[in-house]
Amino acid sequence: MQDSIRVSLSRELTLFDITVLGIAGMIGAGIFALTGIAAGIAGPAILVAFLLNGVVATLTGLAYAELGSSLPEAGGGYLWVREAMGDFFGFLAGWSSWAAHSIACSLYAVTFGAFFSEVVVQMLGLHVPQALVSKASAIAIVSALAYVNFRGVKESGRMGGIVTLLKIAILLLFVVFGIYRTLSKPDWISAFTTPSFMPNGMSGVLAAMGLTYIAFEGYEIIVQSGEEVKNPERNIPRAILISLWVVVIIYVLVAFSALGAIESDVPSWMYLGRLAEFSMIRIADQIMPFGSILIVLGGLISTVSAMNATIYSSSRVAFAMGRDRLLPAVLSKVHERNRTPHYSVFFSYLIIAVMAVAPIEAVATAADIMFLLLFIQVNLVLIVLRYRRPDVRRAFRVPLVPYVPLAAVLLQAVIGYYLVTELKHGSLVLTATAFWIVFGYVIYVSYSRKERIQKLKEEAKTIYEEKPIREPEGFKILVPVANPVVAEKLAKFAEIIAKERDGEVVLLNVVILPEQTPLSAATRYAETAKEFLKNVIKSLDIPAGGIVKIGHRNAEAILNAIEEVKPDLVVLGWRGRTFRKDFVLGSTIDPILLRAKCDVAVVRFEPGEGWKKIESILIPTAGGPHAVLAAEIARDLSKHENARITLMYVGKNEKDRNRAEKAFEETSKPLEGLDVSRKFVVSSNAINAIAREAGNYSLVMLGASSRPFLKNFLLGVFPEKVVSRTSKTVVMTRKWVRLVDIIKKK
Repeated sequence: MQDSIRVSLSRELTLFDITVLGIAGMIGAGIFALTGIAAGIAGPAILVAFLLNGVVATLTGLAYAELGSSLPEAGGGYLWVREAMGDFFGFLAGWSSWAAHSIACSLYAVTFGAFFSEVVVQMLGLHVPQALVSKASAIAIVSALAYVNFRGVKESGRMGGIVTLLKIAILLLFVVFGIYRTLSKPDWISAFTTPSFMPNGMSGVLAAMGLTYIAFEGYEIIVQSGEEVKNPERNIPRAILISLWVVVIIYVLVAFSALGAIESDVPSWMYLGRLAEFSMIRIADQIMPFGSILIVLGGLISTVSAMNATIYSSSRVAFAMGRDRLLPAVLSKVHERNRTPHYSVFFSYLIIAVMAVAPIEAVATAADIMFLLLFIQVNLVLIVLRYRRPDVRRAFRVPLVPYVPLAAVLLQAVIGYYLVTELKHGSLVLTATAFWIVFGYVIYVSYSRKERIQKLKEEAKTIYEEKPIREPEGFKILVPVANPVVAEKLAKFAEIIAKERDGEVVLLNVVILPEQTPLSAATRYAETAKEFLKNVIKSLDIPAGGIVKIGHRNAEAILNAIEEVKPDLVVLGWRGRTFRKDFVLGSTIDPILLRAKCDVAVVRFEPGEGWKKIESILIPTAGGPHAVLAAEIARDLSKHENARITLMYVGKNEKDRNRAEKAFEETSKPLEGLDVSRKFVVSSNAINAIAREAGNYSLVMLGASSRPFLKNFLLGVFPEKVVSRTSKTVVMTRKWVRLVDIIKKK
């Protein structure tokens, strides 16, 4: 009963609400501090740099939208990568994310220091070294906010909203006065053409894009709010696009105003470049009344707000990695009184403080590189999941996959290249980044990998194991069983496949305990579970073994067994429907389909007891690796049961016949020498067509596919609707697609 109760957040956020959230996340210290530096690098073409950054950020933003809708409980880039690509890539993503958020905080601290020093030295006229004031105030504010995060004091939502409105208002005032002053000058166009619009060529534009890319980081907060959003499949992607391009337009207008409105003895872009991080402050009085004061005010409140948020986010990445045993467990400890991850806050603070003494351009470059590494991995995860898990429910789908995410990966790699080759501190930052990655790899190999294995063992303890009597090992099938009636059928299904492949079967029974019950309490269930497995093993005429595990979550225990047994195929039973909208096939099967590094077959048997002879097999297909796996299993069943096989393609019209032939050719390769017929059906409703045809067969094999006619399968309703319309046995297959296979395919 407990499992049927689900706690969720109330959906109260509108499109406007989350669009404002996204804008708030992106308009930070970057626009105040980096505009002048970027103008000095790209010239007037900084306008192009901002526009192109908007395009690149949009591509990755769409990836975040799809992944956030398909993995709603994962919680961000680090966990998405870990769930889809395994612990090593998950560690790399988390390691990069921790550094990225920490160094971004350093950038905000350095910007705060620069603005604060401007107040002390230039506005108040105190005779102290400005560089000293800048660095000292940066360290001081970081220390203060780290203490705030240690104490657990958070910025209120109302205060965050006020800060957002204030900084947007200041920038819009700057833009209005700036455009007016620019267009009031008879020769205003010369500010954008002296000596040319793109004085440092395209390389200057790309370098400026890299430097300012961090100013477009922040839209992921929209995805993280997904569970609270009304109509999320429509509003989340729209909010990402709207907020991104509102920010892009603001950035372009700010840069246009800064370039066109000022008077100087040299081209305005050169003047801005010389002023560097102080440029917005020192030109503001030329543009609007009280300009310097307003820009300083906007910069200071933006940096404090951004620092508080990034100290929080960076420490939570470290906390999550410590909890997952990818980093030392001390990082997951929570302070007894404050209820905050104090060790994670402290080590994040150390990274932030060390980077805060570096030049602002070096800090921005380092943050950009780390975010680029993370975003590249997120785009690759999008591609991997489309091939490995086309059945995952996706409220939003990025068009033209894999081309759109591959374009994002390529563009971000190009930006990264020019970032480290064209900027002053690029080579030094690249060396430091390489050291960080190598250092992380050493930690993973020497610590994380062993700890993850130990954590899996602790989560699902083996209390009985009987290995198959067989040397050497052949094709191995793991069969989790629980219900005695279904267990007999699953074992028979696996036995047929194993016989045809000269393989073996390992049965698994999981004893599930409540979370608050220690695993040691399950020993009294051991004998019953052992006898259950032994009886099933005796019924098999092939080498067979059994494992009994105890755990708190069924899916985790099965995944733990998969790691230990390393089967070629896992055969799972399915009741035929799920009662939760956030799962496709259920809370046990979905995680296995996502994370199991082997082929998976999910079987919903025809009602009734005992094994029923298979006389005919229907394989609806649109091609692809999952359909080929369905054909391979159908081949084994057909040989053993002497069953006829029919390949079926449902097209919208006769024009789809060529597609059908290609799908038939691909799927029929494992079926050479068998009695195989082909059937092309024209129908506007693939589910109805397949369900009608299924009534004429003993068994239906469904291979997950990303092709158009199985679109409903991708949305998670196809298996359930087919199953609900036929009483025949239905088998769904998922092929484990390796990264190298995906790369070769494209």
